[in-house]
Amino acid sequence: MQKDSCEQPTPTATFSTTSMNSIQLKNVPHVVAKLLNYYHSTPQRERSLGVFPTITTTSWRDLTSSDLQAVVQAVDPVLATVYAVPCVSQLFLPGNPDVALSYRWSATLGDIHDGLCSACRLEETVWVDILFNGQNTALTPEAVLELTPKRYQNARRHVLLVTSTQDLELLLRRGWICFEIAVRMISDKPMVELLDPHRKASALFQSGRLHRDFFADMETFQPEDKTLIQGAIRKLFTSGDSYLAGADPTHNFNRGVSDFVNLTGGKHLVADLAEAACWERITETAWTLSQEMYDKGKFSDCLFVREHVLTATQHVHGHDHINVAASLMGIGNVYQAQGEYDLALAKHEESLRIKIKVLGHEHIDVAKSLEGIGLVYRNLGRYEEALAQHNEALRISRSKLGDDHTDVAKSLANIGIVYQILGKWQAALAKHDEALRIRR
Repeated sequence: MQKDSCEQPTPTATFSTTSMNSIQLKNVPHVVAKLLNYYHSTPQRERSLGVFPTITTTSWRDLTSSDLQAVVQAVDPVLATVYAVPCVSQLFLPGNPDVALSYRWSATLGDIHDGLCSACRLEETVWVDILFNGQNTALTPEAVLELTPKRYQNARRHVLLVTSTQDLELLLRRGWICFEIAVRMISDKPMVELLDPHRKASALFQSGRLHRDFFADMETFQPEDKTLIQGAIRKLFTSGDSYLAGADPTHNFNRGVSDFVNLTGGKHLVADLAEAACWERITETAWTLSQEMYDKGKFSDCLFVREHVLTATQHVHGHDHINVAASLMGIGNVYQAQGEYDLALAKHEESLRIKIKVLGHEHIDVAKSLEGIGLVYRNLGRYEEALAQHNEALRISRSKLGDDHTDVAKSLANIGIVYQILGKWQAALAKHDEALRIRR
């Protein structure tokens, strides 16, 4: 993440105690995060976490390399005295992160450490700062614009840290944070996670969607950076497959940030309700939230919410209730969208079992489950089994809805697709023609 203009450290393959004391490490947060990660599963783990609090109240901008050397000295005195320090030199190696963390530049290492521990776990590789690239040169804003998508779009998780001294509205005015959020919006990865350990954003969530011209209101330390960032955002939201891509990129960006606030807030609320065992409130409100996530292609976030809905529904109604079957089918649909077909099949089959038990085999909801199972079989390449499911769904739909219902047309079309895959062209044509007749 781009910070205030500052000189970048010059990395070397070796570090000595003497030389390190004179070097200013302006991007210490990611270095310390990686260092803690390095020692997390080693016998020195407790020692590394023990020395860290001594510098957690210091702003990252005020830290020097001697602070980093102190951490190394505490966790491994022998290694620290050696001229070559592999654990330090390895910190500067590039690579796609598991977790990318956005935060306001005034955050202290204490804020960052608490955030990493509570949300990301130190077992995961965390790049707090994008500026590890090319540290022997002063990165220009243009270079950061090029590097940001490579890190924030490809990270498995992207977390936005709200510290004890900031609030979400302030963070969403920071131009570089806006750009980091923007590149994540248009990706197929989970949406940005909000790390708000002090629950400072709760009131904002409860007030509903945050509507503001985020594009025009963004702020940067260097005024010229704002123009660069706005140009990059316009480009991101003008083309692409995202639901946000369209003719008015500034409007779509503002809508995307508003969606982020709303959906992330809803996700927080679901987690809080589950922790408080407020199961009925989850069943009443969370499904709509999950559907909005599904429609926007944020399948991992949708799965998180739907799994909580399933747990809540089981608490409220028991395990063999029709609403439990609906939750299982919804989870199966998410797995299917993610390409996790075996997991999808298991959820659809469990949903079908409950529906048959509660409603009987000849119910239209049973036909819907059979259609879902048929689609999964098709994706698994089990075409004869797919045909059997679609044909049974067709039989039930005709029996309950008549020959000219859209559900009947859907079954016919699905059968036609399987016949196409099998190369049975005449049979496929007959089914598609019949489906088309109904839909007209």
